Amino acid sequence: MTTDSTTAALYAQALQSTAVDPSRCTVPWGVCPEHGGTLKSRARATEGFDSWCTDFTCFNVWPYDRLDAACTEPATHTVQADNDDRYVVCDGHALTARAQITDGQVLPGLPA
Repeated sequence: MTTDSTTAALYAQALQSTAVDPSRCTVPWGVCPEHGGTLKSRARATEGFDSWCTDFTCFNVWPYDRLDAACTEPATHTVQADNDDRYVVCDGHALTARAQITDGQVLPGLPA
């Protein structure tokens, strides 16, 4: 995959997470489970955060900073890099990965 060093470190963390719990998405940031990388977050005036999907057909809203929280969605796809690294992701991260990775594949299902 073509990535910068920060992104590479995050993917290395995802690989470790895959070994710990292969049934959960391993990406350390959130997405909309239906539309992928379409989240916005803001701090509330009183306390905490709000997050929402920016897709105009979506009404998903979360009462926390989902964008900067580790993803908790179930894993449904495997991202296979050209160097044979694999990590598991949810539907939303698979959608985003298909649009962003250049040297790898997004495959339905989990590794055996």
